Amino acid sequence: MPNQYHATAAAIRTAYGHRLRAPDYRDLMNLHSVAEIVSYLKETDGYRELLADLEPAYTHRGYLEMLLKRNLFMQCLRFCRLEHLQNTPFFRFFIYDYEIRELVKKIQLMPSGPQAYISAMDAWVGPYLGFSQEKLARAETPEEVITALAGTPYAAVMKKHLAKYGSGLNYTALEIALRACYLERTLQEAEKTVKGTDLDALHKLIGEQVDLINLINAYRLKRVFHADEDTLRSMMLPIQGRLPKRICEQLYAAPDIAAFIEVLKTTRYGRMLNWNLSEAPESVRLEHAFQTLRWQTARASLHFSGHAAVSLYAVHVLYHIEVNNLIAIIEGIRYGKSVSYLQSLLITEE
Repeated sequence: MPNQYHATAAAIRTAYGHRLRAPDYRDLMNLHSVAEIVSYLKETDGYRELLADLEPAYTHRGYLEMLLKRNLFMQCLRFCRLEHLQNTPFFRFFIYDYEIRELVKKIQLMPSGPQAYISAMDAWVGPYLGFSQEKLARAETPEEVITALAGTPYAAVMKKHLAKYGSGLNYTALEIALRACYLERTLQEAEKTVKGTDLDALHKLIGEQVDLINLINAYRLKRVFHADEDTLRSMMLPIQGRLPKRICEQLYAAPDIAAFIEVLKTTRYGRMLNWNLSEAPESVRLEHAFQTLRWQTARASLHFSGHAAVSLYAVHVLYHIEVNNLIAIIEGIRYGKSVSYLQSLLITEE
């Protein structure tokens, strides 16, 4: 029986027990300023330590959002350090996620010169990356970017796509390729660390998340841009999830959004969706329902598996959703949105 790192799994469960609950979200949505949000969060178990030194009246919205995002990363790192897992295969998956974010940011800002990326980069994540953030920041040409990534799986992806830099680089295709590289690397490393039913549970969790991300993107592209089959296929994560390939092809080939939804209803996810979530427009309702499924599948994995690898991947998804909930509330209050509107955006236990 492989080591399941029970201490790490237990710590994750305990920490997630301090999550925000439905009553907390109701209270937060009725506040009127960032200062009030900070004051409220400082009294919760999950955010008391993070925000202890903040003065609510002088806390900028952007700074609070940055702290929340950085805390998500640091919490995962703290979990890994309990049993020295930060350098164990698979347990760096959340770091790989930030590597992709920094690479995408660099390429998008490269036409504006190194200073643009230097101003936008998350410098705090630099010490944990598998490449030199400083070398990446100083790179001014595609060749220098590739050199900065030497020895990483990303170098080959960059070399292939940056060959078109300056003459029609497809930024979306590059981002999809980088995310596929990240997922393939994560799955390969999972095979080295997790065995048996725990590996099955991890494959199930990752496969469900891939499916739901692809379904969300396909739905948006079909509804907003009336994307055809070839376009949809080119913009999906090329990782096999739990949906059969045959069903995916039927979804992509659907001639319009109504046909897409009819195929969707025949799938395991369609049967799980709450089709009568609210009186909101169908687009809002389905987006919310898809995201709720991501939350539900991650919660189920956290509940039923005792392996740290499954627990960490699940809680990473769940914390992302909580941070996105908080940012939605912060931005909604900033722009004077109604409580009912904010409620339609949040993924909660209600």
